[in-house]
Amino acid sequence: MTATKRRLPRAEREQRILDMAEREFDRHGFRGASVERIATASGITKALVYQYFESKEGLYTACVERGRARVFDSMREAAEAAEPQRLLRTVVDAYFEQLDAVRHSSYVLYGDAPRRAVDEMRRRNAEMIGELLRAGAPLPEADLQFVAQLIVGAGEQVGRWWLEHRDVPAAEVKKKFTAAIAGAIAGVARV
Repeated sequence: MTATKRRLPRAEREQRILDMAEREFDRHGFRGASVERIATASGITKALVYQYFESKEGLYTACVERGRARVFDSMREAAEAAEPQRLLRTVVDAYFEQLDAVRHSSYVLYGDAPRRAVDEMRRRNAEMIGELLRAGAPLPEADLQFVAQLIVGAGEQVGRWWLEHRDVPAAEVKKKFTAAIAGAIAGVARV
């Protein structure tokens, strides 16, 4: 009796490729990573990797996007479970906890992703932050969008800084960032 190999559905193959690509990019960074090693580790041909992701840059961008989605999914879940008066603190806590969980990944906070892809991710991040703020920040729509952009930019930069300054306790960063964002929201509401 001959054992037949089960063909994986495309979605499973893509996830397997991304799992191996994350490991490869973590170990070697974008420049040192090898699509050949990713394909071999995935049990998939190099041609199929290129068929799915078009290029090494496309594969890297997909890894960055998957990491971004994890961070923002956790923030959304936290917001849905939060009491309205604790919404901001809960979302900030979820963000920094996710950053902490993936702090050793080279693609955290976009790494070497191409600018056009990063700009698109930032746009989606601001949309999601805007959605979360609508529930807890009584601001006109234009102000809400302004604050969402502010949070995305500040969150990204403070996140990078914190990942480089691990001597600063997470609780302190969360508390100060929450206070800064609450102050920004209040300041915008007064203008």
